[in-house]
Amino acid sequence: MTNSSDTVRQRYAMSGILERVIAFLRERGVDPAHPTYQDFFPFDQLHGRGIQATREHIERAGMKSSMHVLDLGCGVGGSSRAIAAICGCRITGIDLTPQYIEVARDLTRRCGMADRIEFEQADALDLPFAKGTFDHVWCHNVTMNIQDKRKLASEVARVLKRAGRFSCSEFGQGPGGALIFPLPWATDTSASFLVTLEVMRQALEDGGLRTIEEIDLSAANLAFSREVRARAERGEPPLNANYVIMGDDFGERLANVGRCAMEKRVVEHFMLAEKA
Repeated sequence: MTNSSDTVRQRYAMSGILERVIAFLRERGVDPAHPTYQDFFPFDQLHGRGIQATREHIERAGMKSSMHVLDLGCGVGGSSRAIAAICGCRITGIDLTPQYIEVARDLTRRCGMADRIEFEQADALDLPFAKGTFDHVWCHNVTMNIQDKRKLASEVARVLKRAGRFSCSEFGQGPGGALIFPLPWATDTSASFLVTLEVMRQALEDGGLRTIEEIDLSAANLAFSREVRARAERGEPPLNANYVIMGDDFGERLANVGRCAMEKRVVEHFMLAEKA
């Protein structure tokens, strides 16, 4: 693995994640031995706007039940479980962080979905799969941690079948200036590699992917950030519980990304590309 991969893995590595999850479920009256995949929604969708954003991504990606989908940067498996349940797809999830893979496997087993989803620790820049393995590669709020975008695109193109597609929802560099750290995906610049939409588009094309759709998600992200801030000011509980997985300082990180969005230091967009 590269040095940047090691830095990213260390950012997300945290001991006791499963114990935190079990405590959270019990506090909300859920039997940890017999949960549904929906019981995990407050904490397992590791991106802004949570399950709503996941559902929107699923709709835009156009995945079908016959597909084998790679969830690239799967975290604790939240998107993988949602895709499998909603689309009926077969899912393979990979993540750099071993603790996330362990939790993803455990939660998926607990909710009875292990027959449709498998997880493997792997680096997105060195995928352990043969050429043409997948019908679709999914990526949600992951590319911010990947420095070599062209290598990412070439690996995605390699493992995609002919005319397979890549869907990506990500934060990009905005015109508003330097980022304010810590952020949900990085504590400092050593693990944060945002680029503009134009640079990302070119990297995909250079790697063998043809962009066929782009959607600006910044307005939706701004609305979410404003609601997060308003709830905090009113003393109301947060909209999601990602702190369970990502640490007790997640509130500060979320506030910073909200400020970055409002000041246009970051933008958010969806991209759909096809193997050229």
